[in-house]
Amino acid sequence: AVVSTQSTGTHKIGVLYVGSGQTTEVKILRNKYGSKRYVDFVKGLGDIIWLSKCDQKTVYVGGLDTSGYDGEYAVSWRDKTTQVIFHVATLMPQDDTDPTSTNKKRHIGNNIVTIVYNDSGLPYRQGTIKGQCNLCDVIIEPQPNNMNLVSLSSLKTTKLTDLKPHSALLVSNSSLAGIVRQMAVNANHLCQVSNGLNTGSVPYNCNWLERLKKIQKILSRCVTPMSSPTPARRETLF
Repeated sequence: AVVSTQSTGTHKIGVLYVGSGQTTEVKILRNKYGSKRYVDFVKGLGDIIWLSKCDQKTVYVGGLDTSGYDGEYAVSWRDKTTQVIFHVATLMPQDDTDPTSTNKKRHIGNNIVTIVYNDSGLPYRQGTIKGQCNLCDVIIEPQPNNMNLVSLSSLKTTKLTDLKPHSALLVSNSSLAGIVRQMAVNANHLCQVSNGLNTGSVPYNCNWLERLKKIQKILSRCVTPMSSPTPARRETLF
């Protein structure tokens, strides 16, 4: 239905924190918190929203459960044309009965783009978090003096040549969230278009176009051609 299709472009982006010395999927997903710099970065990505109070007709939650199963809060950003929901692993509950963090992975592993805040002191290897949809990582490596190295790692099939910087960017803490958010959204959009071209499936359509198609379909069912009125019969008095 038209109502179920957002009127803005929507993106869902994963966010991971990699702690000191961490290199495995299980350890990374089980993180419940990160450094202060990481927390400040997450706050800068968007607004903290209360999931149980979200009206999903107007707020895009990207598949997050709003009854508390995926946590109480999420990070959301929007402007006049775009909505972004961030699946922040450290904001999702860590159940002790789920040692492999399956619930977190079902969101993070199904995102095309993941932001990786790499505080491990080691190189982050793409594919550490297993998933069929993960095509691109925006990797942040904190540096001294409130600076960060930001790089883009993508699979060859995504054709991100024009988007990928030739080398890592040196970005200050104050500018980090805005730059990384824009990089992630651009990468997500391009990957969606690239996937459609590579698989030969239906080309990527923005939500605006999808809504227009549904409106036109409804109109085609409701509007019938108008027939010419029958002339009134004229009676003579003589």
